[in-house]
Amino acid sequence: MKKTDYLSTAQIHSALLGILVEFDRICRKHNLRYTLAFGTLIGAVRHKGFIPWDDDVDVMMPRADYERFYEITHGGELSEHFVLSEDRGKKAFYPFLKLMDDRYSIKAWSHIEVPYLFIDIFPLDGAADTEKEIKKQFDVRLRYNALAALSRWAVPEHKRYLILRVLGFPAYLFGTIYGRPRAAKHNRRHALKLDYDEHAKCGCFVFGNERWVFDKDKLFTLIELPFEGKLFYCMSGYDEFLTMIYGNYMKLPPVDKQVTHGLKVRRIK
Repeated sequence: MKKTDYLSTAQIHSALLGILVEFDRICRKHNLRYTLAFGTLIGAVRHKGFIPWDDDVDVMMPRADYERFYEITHGGELSEHFVLSEDRGKKAFYPFLKLMDDRYSIKAWSHIEVPYLFIDIFPLDGAADTEKEIKKQFDVRLRYNALAALSRWAVPEHKRYLILRVLGFPAYLFGTIYGRPRAAKHNRRHALKLDYDEHAKCGCFVFGNERWVFDKDKLFTLIELPFEGKLFYCMSGYDEFLTMIYGNYMKLPPVDKQVTHGLKVRRIK
């Protein structure tokens, strides 16, 4: 395949926006709460759209809304071409959902199980009362994610990684035997132990780290912010959230840090 067959970053942005619009449509129709998150939220605040070099979209939802979204989309609500990944059962590869568009295939060594362009949908679960207990919540998640990562064989196929691929093969074998669906199942089950509605704080326990614990009232007092000419829901406490994770998020990173996730995307004809 020629390099010119792949979409430009601007074209990827356009395709991702289409997926986000579909996600927003369903959420608004069924009164589901969500917020743009991470780099996507920075884009909304700093650029009123995508970070110019970014090539993904992240959203977060309270667990109850997340589960409802899963039920609705499996009931035939999605428009043509949109597909939801699995975060449970034998087809689960990640302990969170991805909404995909089957008109765009992707190639990326770090997303080998996902065939189509996607946005990430992260669930938020209840957080424990103390920092020590919160750390335990994330430590368990790290173990399951490590097992899942081993089974992915997520080592780039470059010569400089040859030694890592050789030395890492036994670990990959163990991860494969354990199984990525099993790791996703245990990760999800562990995250569900603390009910979102019964705790003052919440966290993304299927993916993040102990810094990603938030005050629910600040997180889900929602506002709308412009993003690529459209309005999407964002947390009113975005400044505290982004500062906690990124520091001075309004300052552009050095040019050598302005890199994409490495997705290669092409439109399926």
